[in-house]
Amino acid sequence: MSVTYDFQIIRSDIPGMSLVMSMNEDAFSYLTDEADLNTLPDGSAPLSNNHLEDFIVDAEQAHLCSALV
Repeated sequence: MSVTYDFQIIRSDIPGMSLVMSMNEDAFSYLTDEADLNTLPDGSAPLSNNHLEDFIVDAEQAHLCSALV
């Protein structure tokens, strides 16, 4: 059985920032509507590492899971 994640959280080249990449339409809607994050042209959303834990907890409460890559 394979595990699928709603978000991939990727380290960015900018210190202290990560990129949150939605892996499906529900996750993208959560990013833009619920988390109120702006997305880049590639669909990822920059997020300060200081807010990463809160994002993961809030997403889990919405039944969405994240993978740190």
